[in-house]
Amino acid sequence: MSDKPVVWVGTPFILNFDDPMEMFQPLVDEGLEVRLDECRGYMPEEDVIAALPGVTAVIAGAEPYTAGVMDGAPGVKIIVRAGVGLNNVDIPAATERGILVANSAGQNSQSVAEHLFGLLLCAVRRIGWLDTEIRKGLWREIQPPMRPLNGMTMGILGFGNIGKQVAKRAVAFDMKVIAHDIVQDEETANALGVRFVSLEELARESDYLTCHVPLTPETTHIIGREILSLMKPDAYVFNTSRGPVFDLDAVTEALQNGVIRGAGIDVFPEEPPDYAHPIFTLENAVLAPHLGGRGEDAIRNTLRHTTECVLAYFRGERPSTLVNPEAYEVLARGR
Repeated sequence: MSDKPVVWVGTPFILNFDDPMEMFQPLVDEGLEVRLDECRGYMPEEDVIAALPGVTAVIAGAEPYTAGVMDGAPGVKIIVRAGVGLNNVDIPAATERGILVANSAGQNSQSVAEHLFGLLLCAVRRIGWLDTEIRKGLWREIQPPMRPLNGMTMGILGFGNIGKQVAKRAVAFDMKVIAHDIVQDEETANALGVRFVSLEELARESDYLTCHVPLTPETTHIIGREILSLMKPDAYVFNTSRGPVFDLDAVTEALQNGVIRGAGIDVFPEEPPDYAHPIFTLENAVLAPHLGGRGEDAIRNTLRHTTECVLAYFRGERPSTLVNPEAYEVLARGR
């Protein structure tokens, strides 16, 4: 067995490379051992624990890092998420144990913004349906109404890294842009011509409402029956953040009953989703399997960033996207 410090890589992003070790060569050059998981997807806790003996640093996917996992893998000192969301990591438990946690904030923002506009254009221009119909040999029989983007109002729930990238693209489409966020970056908003509004105003004014918020108790089901009831009947809603931000049942009912006109959904409350859910029967919903951050550039940027965070830890430096600096206080107390 090697006496080198071990870095375990659990993210399925490695499946995008013929030789995934190329992304982790800086770790090897630093004298670290890199173990690539078989990328089995959503692993149960016991499988995560079984993968971590002797591991010091983790480059994480969506597998769970609960208090039980951390206690079962006492050698782990840092968890770096290959993504932005940290809802699969118990951050208070990590902090209590002196485990550093970092994410990849900002590394996939352009990819998600581009994906959002892909969903939006497919939804409002009916591109998927048009492709299916023309392959049947139809031509003039295909006459769906297609709503413009020009002059319409884009509502952005969450004006962080991704929300700002969405705003830039919406402005390029000559859209009006409004946003809601608990933290208001007025400088960027003013530069882009974005106006901050309340959540209720966001719902009432938006022709297209897109969600780019982290999953928290406050954002869980934030797009539910109450907000949907305020929206225009020809409005569209989009979610490329986290599945539970949408009350999927409420969104489905709104689509079925004409409360809103359409939706684009890249994330689901459970992943893989329940394919028996009625959302999968609706023609006015465009669906994708949580691929917003999977642009080739985003994957490389994300893995490069996670590698840099791990290197920073082993060099005694603070990872640039550390989310729990309080863990250093625990370490200083010698836990």
